Amino acid sequence: MISWDLIKDDNTEFFQFKSDNRLMLYSTKSNEKRFLERFKPILLKQIHLDEIIDVDHDSKRIGDGMISQKTNYILGIKIADCLPVYLFNTQKGCIIHCGWRGIIKGIAKKARRLMSNYKYVIGACIGSCCYEVKKDTARLFTPQYKTAIIRRDTRYFVDLKGAVIEDLGKDNLIGSLDLCTKCHPEYFYSYRRGDKNKRNYAVGIARA
Repeated sequence: MISWDLIKDDNTEFFQFKSDNRLMLYSTKSNEKRFLERFKPILLKQIHLDEIIDVDHDSKRIGDGMISQKTNYILGIKIADCLPVYLFNTQKGCIIHCGWRGIIKGIAKKARRLMSNYKYVIGACIGSCCYEVKKDTARLFTPQYKTAIIRRDTRYFVDLKGAVIEDLGKDNLIGSLDLCTKCHPEYFYSYRRGDKNKRNYAVGIARA
């Protein structure tokens, strides 16, 4: 798989992944305001469900994913600890916000149906090392996902990336930013670590 690169330029630090005419970006805590000013992404009011907005034809900005065929649209989502997923093919790009609720509702499956012959990249999220959930939440995963729940004694942990890879297919995955947002305070905000009002930003850019 292709690696993410840590970019430091123009008073901004961010992770970058390049593939064909696509750029996938992920902000760090180092001047995220400058990151937003520089890239100016379209952002949504996120609701932790499975709504994916076609921004080419729909002015609604409420949901947890966006899709577009235009090269002048820069799509972005806010991340606290959830998983950003970037999908693309030769015609369009899509970005989705995958928390446990959205995954159970089927947001990754919906993105797969909306795209065809796609590749995808996953960003950083809270890892299965840290993402502990209650037993009733874990039970929502067990009928559908073989590897998403990890049990340690009487405790349950969710592997968000594992669940999404089951939905989207391992063969289509070309890159993963394998850092846990909670374990790496030098780079990321984390809701579970106490950053209740701070967010990371995942941005997808199609270049002409």
